[in-house]
Amino acid sequence: MEEAIKAQWPSNERKDDLHFFPLEGLLPAGEALSVNTVYLIVSLVSTNSVSGNPILLQRPMTELQMRLLLPLLESPHYCPHEVLYASLFYSYRGLLAGLFSSDCTAREEWQTTIEEKRVFLQRAHESGSLKRDLKPLYNALSKLRSKLRPFGLEIAISTSRSAYALISLPVPRQ
Repeated sequence: MEEAIKAQWPSNERKDDLHFFPLEGLLPAGEALSVNTVYLIVSLVSTNSVSGNPILLQRPMTELQMRLLLPLLESPHYCPHEVLYASLFYSYRGLLAGLFSSDCTAREEWQTTIEEKRVFLQRAHESGSLKRDLKPLYNALSKLRSKLRPFGLEIAISTSRSAYALISLPVPRQ
């Protein structure tokens, strides 16, 4: 029997491990993404289901993929490089707290980390090493793209080339 992949921390510390993202304009009306941050599962759900199973599609993610997906879902139309870069190197628990906690300290620590990564990336740009320094981000985003396609979503770079955004795929879901 297969066991679900589970993020590792004591169960009494898990709070609000299921997050809901309507993604209006990116998903068809009546659909949303539900993300379980403990079991690392993304589900496409029907928001209009009155009977039966509202889950239309589910996919497991790796922790690395979840680290990038969550900031993209929080800011689907413009997610700066520094936010995604910070999410790669911040603790998973800290990332969740920074994104979803009502604790001001956790949010402030997350914002401080983002600012530190913004400064780091600015210096990398000035020294000509930006492309090399962003390579881990590019590689991780490439792997996440294939996981999002069945949901009808794609990751696109902004025209300024300083941020990413989620976009709808023009083709029907598989």
